[in-house]
Amino acid sequence: MLFNSLSFLIFFSIVTPVYYLTPFKWRWLLLLLASCYFYAFFIPAYLLILFAIIFIDYTAGRLMEGSTGGRRKALLVLSIVANLGVLAVFK
Repeated sequence: MLFNSLSFLIFFSIVTPVYYLTPFKWRWLLLLLASCYFYAFFIPAYLLILFAIIFIDYTAGRLMEGSTGGRRKALLVLSIVANLGVLAVFK
C-alpha cells in the first residue's frame, strides 16, 4: 500500500476516526493492528522483520533499565545497529 494510493486513503480515512473514538487505554492496540495491516499489505513476510526489531528494541530497553555504564551503552548500540541494519538492507 503506497501513501499516494486510493487504498491508503481509504485505510487512513477509516483508521483515523476509529482512533479518536477508541478509549485512550486501547488506542495503542488499534495503532499496533493498523500498523501490522499496513506492513503486511504488500508483503506479509515483512511482519516477521517488524516483530524481530520490536523484540530486539524491547529487550534492549528492558535490559538497559537495570544496567549501568558500559553494558547499557552496548545494549543501545546493539539496538541502533539492528535498526540501521534493517534500514540499510531495505533502502
